[in-house]
Amino acid sequence: MSDVIAAGRYTRALFELADQAGRLKETDAGLHALGKVLQAQPKILLLMANPTLTSDQKVELALKTLTDGRAGLLERFLRMLIEKKRFALLPEIEKIFHDRYEKKQGVLEVEMISAVPLSSGFLERLDVVLTKKLRASLLVTNPEARAEIRLLPSTDRELLGGFILRFAGKEIDCSFKNRLHEIRQKLLSNAEEGTV
Repeated sequence: MSDVIAAGRYTRALFELADQAGRLKETDAGLHALGKVLQAQPKILLLMANPTLTSDQKVELALKTLTDGRAGLLERFLRMLIEKKRFALLPEIEKIFHDRYEKKQGVLEVEMISAVPLSSGFLERLDVVLTKKLRASLLVTNPEARAEIRLLPSTDRELLGGFILRFAGKEIDCSFKNRLHEIRQKLLSNAEEGTV
């Protein structure tokens, strides 16, 4: 079984258990805290794969990264990952769990890449437009959710101008780089057809 499929299955099981126990927010926060520690200290993953440490020592190490040191459901989940030698999947599990949690809450993260940082006024107007356009799709999964868009702006000077929006596996490319590419393709196809 591939690691991506395994991470998806472990995440689904944890999400369902946390949802039934009413502990989604707490579990998401705990996973996020662990994810930040693993990102800052990648050697922890190597330590967790070390066969000279016992499972209990590895669990104790993992729990030290949690704020209160004990987290019930999350503690049991970490113990199971360690015993099955699947702790290395934790960064992917954290990402998938967070995405599912945000979706259930009605929050859609939209990555917005632009050539230069855009003004706060433009970002606010874009947020309003996206919320109106995407509200229906956000409420399909959870009608009681708040249907919120979270813009994640970043820059890429190669775009020349305009912006790219990425969300829910989709991409809207309004960049000058893309527009120039489209014009070039049209000119080349017209030249080949002899209509230029």
